[in-house]
Amino acid sequence: MLYPVIIWIYSLFIKKPVDEIINNNIHLNKNLSISLIISAYNEENVILQKLNNCLTLNYPTDKMEIIIASDGSTDETNSIVSNFDSDRIKFIDLPRMGKVNVINEIVPEASGKILVFSDANTIYDCNAIIELVKYFNKKQIGCVCGNLKLVNPTEKELDGESSYWKYEKWIKNLESKLGIVVGANGAIYAIRKKLFESLPPTTINDDFHISMKIFDKGYDVVFSEKAIGKEYIAKNFHAEFKRHIRDGAGHYREMAHFISLLSVFRGKRFFSYFSHRVIRWLVPFLLILIFLLNIVLLPLNYFMQILIAQITFYFIILFAFIMKSFQINIGILNLPLFFISTNVALLIGFIKNILGKQSVQWESTERII
Repeated sequence: MLYPVIIWIYSLFIKKPVDEIINNNIHLNKNLSISLIISAYNEENVILQKLNNCLTLNYPTDKMEIIIASDGSTDETNSIVSNFDSDRIKFIDLPRMGKVNVINEIVPEASGKILVFSDANTIYDCNAIIELVKYFNKKQIGCVCGNLKLVNPTEKELDGESSYWKYEKWIKNLESKLGIVVGANGAIYAIRKKLFESLPPTTINDDFHISMKIFDKGYDVVFSEKAIGKEYIAKNFHAEFKRHIRDGAGHYREMAHFISLLSVFRGKRFFSYFSHRVIRWLVPFLLILIFLLNIVLLPLNYFMQILIAQITFYFIILFAFIMKSFQINIGILNLPLFFISTNVALLIGFIKNILGKQSVQWESTERII
């Protein structure tokens, strides 16, 4: 909680380049051409809805290119897209190569000065593209992150991931005032094409790598709360956990690419990257360290009570996990379960990354539809 408080205080004393955009004092430059890029793998359940959604977006049609690239889909995705009745859709059928390589393949072919990246299961509000693109009137802005809202159609219980995203949005709003949003979400973000660099073939988190390369170059990365994309939460706890493992492996892999950001001489960029990301990736190891230190310090006063409290907490989480596995409503326990499960996933992701066991190829996460 200390990090957002510090950047809030810091933002009070400097000029905020995004304020006039947020307050609608800067409007869309309609001369900016865009390419909306969607990489799809076995998305037959959602791709038709996505295609229809693309055609409803408010943006000059002569300035908007829509590219759907199939990453070797083996279901009906290719058939649905190729038979879709619109000459505005540019369909590229590629062999299975992983999303990173798909992006490397199609970006050079994109005609837009602005690239908008989206997932096949993300539905944009009609003005989402406008709300992303208008930020590029400011030359120092290189990347704009959209506002992904997770939809839980059942709403039977408190959802840990949705609560986490609300917290993340709060931090991104604060970071955005300083142009230091650390990492985009692949569901909805935009960049200047001239700033794109080919992704290393071992990249797992393409969205993070692309946006952080721009961040590393000194351009502002901002957050547009009005650029809204929606997608359903994961179908079940296990699908969500599997995705977190993959993301975790990708995050640790990315650390090697952004060593330069760990220099204190990078100022606010160092501070945001280290505080928002690196410390978070260290949490699984800190939790283990705290537990082991507690055991070492048992002879001292009160440390037995603290150890009992820790063990009790973890048993409660284990109980919550079992209940969740049987799809039983666990209410408020969703929050600590999400925290612990995310850190366990990070730890597994770290191990898989070290052992080279995490594939770069993306498997779609089952969603509640």
